[in-house]
Amino acid sequence: MRKLKSLVLIALSAFVITACSNTSREIEQASPQDLYTKGQAYLQDGDYSEAIRYLDALKTRYPTNNYAIQNQLDLIYAYYKAKDYTKTLMTAERFLQQYPNSSQLDYVVYMAGLTNFAMGENAFQDFFGIDRSTRESTAMKRAFANFQTLIDHFPNSPYAQDALLRMAYIKASLARHELAIAKFYMKRNAYVAVANRVVGMLQQYPDTKATLEALPLMREAYEKMNLKKLSDKTQILIDANKNKQFADIKKPAEPEFSRPNAQ
Repeated sequence: MRKLKSLVLIALSAFVITACSNTSREIEQASPQDLYTKGQAYLQDGDYSEAIRYLDALKTRYPTNNYAIQNQLDLIYAYYKAKDYTKTLMTAERFLQQYPNSSQLDYVVYMAGLTNFAMGENAFQDFFGIDRSTRESTAMKRAFANFQTLIDHFPNSPYAQDALLRMAYIKASLARHELAIAKFYMKRNAYVAVANRVVGMLQQYPDTKATLEALPLMREAYEKMNLKKLSDKTQILIDANKNKQFADIKKPAEPEFSRPNAQ
C-alpha cells in the first residue's frame, strides 16, 4: 500500500510538471491576440494568477502591442485581486509614467489608494479585534495621499465618493494612532512629547474624536511642566467641545468595481 501511494504521488507530480511545461510552451508560442484573449478569459473566471501569467507575457514579449494600455490596466486589477500589492503599485506607477494623458488616470490613482489601504490593514488584527491604529501608519498615509490626489484632480470620477469615505476612515484611524502615541509618552512622563503630539493632532486632525480625547493629555502635560497659561487655554478648548458629537466611522467595505475599458 505504501509503495502504491508513492507511485500515485510520482504520477501526479509528473502530470503537474507536464501541464506546466505545456502551458509555458503555449505562452511562448502564442500571438498577442491569443495572450490577450486567454488573459481576459482567466480574468472573467477570477483565476487571477493564470490571468497574470498571460497578461505579463503579453507585456514582456510584445511591449508595443495594440492591447498595451488595456493590458496594463488589467494587470493592475489582477495584481490587486491576487493581493500582490507590491506589483500592483509598480504597475500603477509605470502606467502613470507611460500614459500621463490617459483617460483612465483616475482609475489608476484609485487603485493605488486601494492598494496602500489594503497594505495598511491587517487581517490578523481584524480577526482578533485589535485596533490597527496603534500599528505602523505609513501605508495609510500613502493611501490618504492617493485618494486626495484623486479628489483634487478628478472630482467627478466614479471613484470619488468611495475615496472620500476611505479618507474619513483613514483620518480617524491616523488620529487614533497619534492618540495612542501620546498616551505612550504620558506613561513615560515625556510631557514635551505629549504636548507636541497633541498640537500636531490639532493641526492635522482637528475634527476627529481622538483629537478631542487627546486634549486632557495635553492639559495634564502642561500642568506637569508648570505651564499654567497653556494648561488654562487647553481647558477652555476642552470646555468648548464638551458636548461635541462625532459620527461613527466604519471601515468601508471592499468596493465593487469593474475593469475600465481603455478604448
